[in-house]
Amino acid sequence: MSLLHLSKISFNCKTLCLPLVVTLLLQFTPYLCAAQEGAVQQSQDTSSERFITIDFDNVDIRLFIKYISELTGKNFVVDKAVQGNVTIISPTKISEKEAYQLFESVLEVNGFTTVSAGAISKIMPASRALSQNINTLSHGGPSRPEDKIVTQIIPLSYTTPDEMKKVLAPLVSKTSVVIAHTQSGMLIITETLSNIQKLLTIIEAIDVPLTDEEIAVIPLNYASSTVAATAINTIFQQTPSPNKGAKSLSSIKVVAYEPINCIILVASPTDITRIKHLITLLDTEMKQSEGNIQVVYLQHATAKELATVLTSLPGQQSTDPAKKGEAPTISKDVKIMPDTETNSLIITASRSEFRELENVIKKLDIPRRMVYLEALIMEVDADATFDVGVNWMAGGVFADGTGQTLAGFGGSAGYKLSDTIGYTPAVPAVAATATTAAVAAIPATAAIGQGFSLGVLKQGIKIGGITFPDIGAVLRAYKTDSNVNVIATPQILTTDNKKAEISIGENTPYLTRTQAAIDSTGTTTDTGSIGYQNYEYKDIATKLTITPQINQADILRLEIATEVSKLKAGSAADKPTTFKRTATTTVLVKDNNTIVIGGIIGQDDTEGEYKIPLLGDIPLLGWLFKEKNTSRKKTNMFIFITPRIIKNPGDMAGVTALKTDTIEKDLPEAKQLLVNPTDKSHVMSMVDRGFEQMQKGKYEEAKEQFNQALSIDPYNPYAQFNLATINEREGNPQQAIKQYQMILDNNSKQAALVNSRNPMVDNALFETCKENIKRLQKTQPPPMEPTNQN
Repeated sequence: MSLLHLSKISFNCKTLCLPLVVTLLLQFTPYLCAAQEGAVQQSQDTSSERFITIDFDNVDIRLFIKYISELTGKNFVVDKAVQGNVTIISPTKISEKEAYQLFESVLEVNGFTTVSAGAISKIMPASRALSQNINTLSHGGPSRPEDKIVTQIIPLSYTTPDEMKKVLAPLVSKTSVVIAHTQSGMLIITETLSNIQKLLTIIEAIDVPLTDEEIAVIPLNYASSTVAATAINTIFQQTPSPNKGAKSLSSIKVVAYEPINCIILVASPTDITRIKHLITLLDTEMKQSEGNIQVVYLQHATAKELATVLTSLPGQQSTDPAKKGEAPTISKDVKIMPDTETNSLIITASRSEFRELENVIKKLDIPRRMVYLEALIMEVDADATFDVGVNWMAGGVFADGTGQTLAGFGGSAGYKLSDTIGYTPAVPAVAATATTAAVAAIPATAAIGQGFSLGVLKQGIKIGGITFPDIGAVLRAYKTDSNVNVIATPQILTTDNKKAEISIGENTPYLTRTQAAIDSTGTTTDTGSIGYQNYEYKDIATKLTITPQINQADILRLEIATEVSKLKAGSAADKPTTFKRTATTTVLVKDNNTIVIGGIIGQDDTEGEYKIPLLGDIPLLGWLFKEKNTSRKKTNMFIFITPRIIKNPGDMAGVTALKTDTIEKDLPEAKQLLVNPTDKSHVMSMVDRGFEQMQKGKYEEAKEQFNQALSIDPYNPYAQFNLATINEREGNPQQAIKQYQMILDNNSKQAALVNSRNPMVDNALFETCKENIKRLQKTQPPPMEPTNQN
């Protein structure tokens, strides 16, 4: 700060130009002369008041402060932030007192103010003056309409400080401070004195007594405060007061206060008397057994699961005398029973304990968000070029927008970074136990590896240098590629923190027990015959299990478990061998991002026979003209998963609209397939549906499906076998034998292999037919000889 005294003024030639100094001196000369003439006149007649003329055009505010200092004889300490030019237009003469008030107004307009400090006044920005030692005035004290900042203490008689603060908030300046002191019922305002005078006028008009309403607190002994308050509001909103007429419909306020089970009334004395009389009639003891039984119907949560959570709450009330004032805990006498039929909870508890349980239930019974999971499972020829570009970050987070990746679990050699998209330097393969430094050297964009790997595709799905927007685009691009086999495109909707399971495969029979035929004496009749066989069906499938969990930032935590099972070609029909590959992991992914799982390597063995026609069929010598070989083909399975968070019905409608558009686009192709009703690719679907009906004992529905399949493919062994099984169960062994024999006859003609899904399963089926024919023939009675009539 700098000190401007009335006896001294200095100019720095480096900061003020000579023309400006001359102009200012010429401009101030008449005013200084006028001031000197006024001083002479004042010395002659001290009883008269001096008047001056102030008229400045764009003058430096510091020179104006100097002028007022010389005029009034006041000492000012000027803050260095006080800068700028001011313009004052005053065509008439004003007194020295009015000149100082004008000076304060000029400072207030430019964002400055004066703060008194003894014989000196500080001039500083108004925003900083609030924390200075400014004058404090009490309500009713002497005040003048000045523009200096003061603190005014205003006691309120009827209105609360908080309510008054809300009313005055739009009327005060930006630099002012309004504090509502509720304990003392006072309002403290730091503002210019002139504006405070206007605010006091408004406060006096608002802070007036209310109507003749009174407040009454009525405790209840038996009735519930919530139920009683609802009944009183219902009655008195429809019944006008006899004294106040219809106006009293909105003047009665009834509030239920549950912690002490009481009712708070705000009404006129007459209405309070009427309500008290009504409460006396309602608050009576009801005859009931010890303990209350309440039924709470749940809207979103499951009754059985929520009951398990509630019964895990503390079951014993505190016995510590120091904790008598605390809210009671749930006692051991509380009983909670779920009713799954109505999805409700039956609670036996006291009133206070039930209120606590009810609050907990309200917080837990909330709608849970859902997750729409879209997956694509496809096999790619290992020799084909199929590089999936992912953003690697090796266990990082989403801070830099690259996603999180886990890699190298379950694979033979981790992931390989050669031939990576956008990456030219040669980097050796990194195993699953790579160090932090090695993982940090992995580039931001890399191809998914040869070993089992998992990565997050944050912006589209990049395959072979081409970026696809979503899984549907990948499916449309590769559905006709001979090197790519799309196994399934499952889509499933699940709730937050609930497991979703997807399984694609077949149910294969395993021979578990064989029993020889036994006669009536308990001995085996033929060691080479088979009495019965037991089969156990096992799933040979690709299974994908996902449990999503959504956090508050809409980041999904996915617990993923994959299992890939395949039958080994060439294994015995009664002892099939399977290959199984499993992996379990947890990954974090943002909404609508895609996860890719790769490196699930499989091997298919196919046996083939090549021979010269006719010569290759000659017994013994035919081996000279034919050969058998086994071809092996490796495939790499990729699983793409895209989770979408469904927060509200609008999100679900968006997904539905998207899938509807996809169906409409694929509808022409689907209609083209339906043009040919004899398409054999649909036969196995019919057989599968018939098998499901047969397992449920619905034989007529199953027969309809099998016969429809045979109408398209008369040689289908699975439909014939299932029809034979139904005939056997229905007590038609002869018809079953004919159908089993028909399967064998078709096999001898090599007709059934045309539509075989798995040669090994077909061989097992044919062997089973032979054994079933032998078994059924042994159970049939011998044909009766014709009787001699003579």
